[in-house]
Amino acid sequence: MILNKAQAKTLLLMALPLVVGQLAQTGMGVVDTMMAGGYSKVDLAGVALATAVWLPVFLFVSGVLLALTPYIAQTQGSGDKERARIGLMQGLWLTLGLSLFVGVILLSSSIWLSGFDLEADVSVITRGYLEAMAWGILPALAFQVVRFFHEGHGLTRVMMKMSIMAFIINIPLNLVFVYGLGPIPAMGGVGCGVATSIAYVFMALGGWWFYFYHANYREYRQYWQWLKPDFAVLWTLLRVGVPIAAAILFEVGLFTFIAFLVTPLGTDVLAAHQIAISYTSLIFMLPLSLAMALTVRVGYLQGANAKNQLRETIKTALVLAVVLGVVIALMTLVFASSVVNLYTHDTGVAHIAVGLLFLAALYQVSDAIQVISAGALRGVGDTSSVMGITFIAYWLIALPVGYFLCYGDSGSTGVWFGISGFWLSFVLGLSIAAVGLLWRIRYRFFNDSPST
Repeated sequence: MILNKAQAKTLLLMALPLVVGQLAQTGMGVVDTMMAGGYSKVDLAGVALATAVWLPVFLFVSGVLLALTPYIAQTQGSGDKERARIGLMQGLWLTLGLSLFVGVILLSSSIWLSGFDLEADVSVITRGYLEAMAWGILPALAFQVVRFFHEGHGLTRVMMKMSIMAFIINIPLNLVFVYGLGPIPAMGGVGCGVATSIAYVFMALGGWWFYFYHANYREYRQYWQWLKPDFAVLWTLLRVGVPIAAAILFEVGLFTFIAFLVTPLGTDVLAAHQIAISYTSLIFMLPLSLAMALTVRVGYLQGANAKNQLRETIKTALVLAVVLGVVIALMTLVFASSVVNLYTHDTGVAHIAVGLLFLAALYQVSDAIQVISAGALRGVGDTSSVMGITFIAYWLIALPVGYFLCYGDSGSTGVWFGISGFWLSFVLGLSIAAVGLLWRIRYRFFNDSPST
């Protein structure tokens, strides 16, 4: 497979601002983890469990809205600005419904958390963090709507600036609410949730300010009006977005759900798992940003009916994915200990976390390939296949294998590989997903027979 330099340049120029923006947004979670870990090991464990709930739920509803990116990109390829405006407004209607859905889940955490065998102090921190995040869900999703609208137009620098601003704001907010300042009491891990919710408000205000004042959107503003729900467009977005959301949930949910399965192994294991998740989520933003750029590019080329360019773009992106995966794997192996030391100085937690990062290095190439392949398929609205492949790979194969490797069979009296067993299963699941999605890529884009 030969690298097309022109297509590579186009993708990388689009992806670079996305990388910075995604790193900044994910960095907010990293700051939460570091601040909580600096406050106490119990607060770190509480934030770990809260993140295990918040992250998959938030990514699921964001994934539904992610349907806006290929939708808007295709309207740009075909030159249909009216359809783009309608899509944006229907995205806002979706935001209202999704915010209500998430708010109920988070605010009822005191009820369903009682079903887990948690230490009392950890449970209090987990519940407080989730209740604080509930107040930030509406601005968070309002930001996602306008973000995907900007990205569908190829204006990735706009969201980069907003994400950097929120990341910077989040740091002093964390310091104030975690450790206390003046009349504001120290909240520990709960303060991380308060700080992040406030940062989301700034992100939403900034993203929509750009919409109303950016020169590229002058035509949209000339006939701005609040539109009633258009159920045909809403159904189109849901038909594409729900499978995207499910596929994201299957992967991210696997990683975060493990936090609840390993609670019997103790606070040290739970804290180490959170550190490894925090780091791998951060570096995952590199291939994910390239995949997001690919979605926009594929959507645009699909709308313009440029089949040959579309194929070259996908092949180029897959080459870049392999190179990126190798680089990330090597960096993880070399700097694992240094990375863990940024999160904690507890030797027991650090020892476990370093081992998990070594295992994480094994799946970086597969992870990059699967997310790039999914990005290409999203660009043409082929999201159901991604959902099916990832569900089989992660939940029907990786999860039961991981549980077996962790705890052994039903006759075992202890643990086998412990938490490492689950991380070994990640390698298996991501590799199967990569193979399955590559097959779908070949069938959809490089098969001259009619695709489905």
